Amino acid sequence: MLLVDDDVFLLELMVELLASIGVTSVQVAHSGLEGLASYRKSKPPPNVVVCDLCMPGLDGMEFLRHLAKERCQADIVIVSGHNRTPPNDPNWELAKYDGPVLHLAEKMARLQGLRVRATFEKPITRDKVLAMMQLVGHHHAAASTTNC
Repeated sequence: MLLVDDDVFLLELMVELLASIGVTSVQVAHSGLEGLASYRKSKPPPNVVVCDLCMPGLDGMEFLRHLAKERCQADIVIVSGHNRTPPNDPNWELAKYDGPVLHLAEKMARLQGLRVRATFEKPITRDKVLAMMQLVGHHHAAASTTNC
């Protein structure tokens, strides 16, 4: 499993919550660029990727676009604390916006061929982590023997 978020506290919390339910093979990345490098280095690639949308540098949508180009087959979970704000993208058009940012991000990622399993609004809680693992299949995430 690969967690990509610039919020260090959130990453530590998620690693702790995942460990409490038996998911111990977790790799963390603090930016989209770091996440992409981690994804590319992982052999086999991660089977679950949890990604924040709002990160400096390579944001979550760009990160997901790169995963799509890599033909990523992982289950994707998208998280954001900015669900009510339109994306900061010069190509974004209000006329094409049909709802909260997480909904838009999910649609865009699916159109690129990614397997989005869920979206969650921050703050992330134990209940949300449990729901995430149910949606991607806890056994699937826990069975990973890679460093991801």
